Amino acid sequence: MRRIEVVQGDGPFLEGRAPVPGGRLVGGGRSRLESPLHASIWMCTGLLEAGATLAWDAAHGEEAFYVEQGEVEIDARICPAGTAVILEARAVPTLRALAPSRLLHMGAYDEPPKRADAHGRAGVAAPAPAVHVVGPRGVCEAIEPGRAARFFADATCPTCSVWLLLTSRSVAYESPIHSHAQDELIHVLKGEIQIGSLALHPGDTVFIAADQVYRFRSGPSGFAFLNYRSAASVMTIRPTGQRIIENGAATGMVRVADAARP
Repeated sequence: MRRIEVVQGDGPFLEGRAPVPGGRLVGGGRSRLESPLHASIWMCTGLLEAGATLAWDAAHGEEAFYVEQGEVEIDARICPAGTAVILEARAVPTLRALAPSRLLHMGAYDEPPKRADAHGRAGVAAPAPAVHVVGPRGVCEAIEPGRAARFFADATCPTCSVWLLLTSRSVAYESPIHSHAQDELIHVLKGEIQIGSLALHPGDTVFIAADQVYRFRSGPSGFAFLNYRSAASVMTIRPTGQRIIENGAATGMVRVADAARP
């Protein structure tokens, strides 16, 4: 597959299809794949009618979803728009839509990891996998004039490795030329960004392979996008070769107290 590949956000939705591989949907709902078929990581948009439920079985790896519109409940915890939920591998929650809702759901195609005890013995009873509910401010944030960035997960959790960032600008912006150590999916929520000759608008998603060198620029009114990776990442600035560990603490973000609730 191409190392940079765009999926336009205008494809058809499939009725009755759960917005997660292996998920069980009960009630009205439909979904659409937002990522290339042969990518290492996936993203789906799910549209759930009020009262619809979505359940997971244990045969899955780490996943995340972002409530773009509406409101859902997962294991008796209310998740309004702007909330993210991180599911550890093999977690078996049930989600219910409290209103018509739009979810962005993400994960990796890798097999779920085998859980082990403290001595590394696979198959020994271990603590139940957690479901982390993260409020709209994220677990850490960087807010300054014209910019807001929030990590919902930065791969520093001791029991999961999900990396999920919401970043936005209210003015025109051009990134440095750079690359990342992990495959990534960028889903545009607002505004416009350009990568070379590729233009992305709200609803569009771009897959960028690990170590692919690129830069992006926004339109005059800025942008907002959700960026997902399945594990911890390092950014390399070109041509200087400067390497930046991509987590909240290393980039000077402010920790949000009580943001993540397992």
